[in-house]
Amino acid sequence: METAFDFNEEFGTPKKLLCKNFNKIQISIHPSFSGIYLCYQEAFKSLKADLSILTPYPELRVWKDPNIVGYTIVNACQWHLYASQNMPKNIKLLIHSFPQDEEKVELLKKVASSEFIKFLYSYHHDLNRITPEKLKTLINNHICSEIILALNKESSFKPHCTMSLDLLAKLLSYTRNQLNYRNKVINLKRQNVLDQLQQTSGIVQQLLNNVDFVLTPDQLWKA
Repeated sequence: METAFDFNEEFGTPKKLLCKNFNKIQISIHPSFSGIYLCYQEAFKSLKADLSILTPYPELRVWKDPNIVGYTIVNACQWHLYASQNMPKNIKLLIHSFPQDEEKVELLKKVASSEFIKFLYSYHHDLNRITPEKLKTLINNHICSEIILALNKESSFKPHCTMSLDLLAKLLSYTRNQLNYRNKVINLKRQNVLDQLQQTSGIVQQLLNNVDFVLTPDQLWKA
């Protein structure tokens, strides 16, 4: 059974700050964790749960990097996404010092990756708002490969370090066929848009049919 990670033990006891105006807090996504944040953003689009019912006000773990102004987000990004969209009246900050040791940073990436996977399977997602191929690609690009390898082994899939559609379907509580069908629906909609553009846009016709055509900014403005 998965045990909770002890941030205090690994990164020290955080300072606690209760803020009553989220707009006045200077918070950015730490550059080293922007990819993991993109995974959260994509998964958040299909989230059915109302996070406000889980806590009276969000508790946000932030990190103070001496090289970055303000606070940064590296993990549990769902709370930052929630706060950004809902502007809570009160929000508690747990402030850690961002590690300067590379091994600690890698440990933090592994923890953040594990948290994302847990977020993925802990909440219900609307199939009609999931973009399976995009989500799978983001996970394979940014989530720690060790975490994905462990998941594949637990699920009795081949011991790969990459997320498959089968594994993604299991995490989202859907079937591979359902995600495949969703991909087909998305691709069909995109193709319909391209077909319409090809019929109505001279520039698109040139791009698709003329290999020597070079698109210029002036042509875009006139389109």
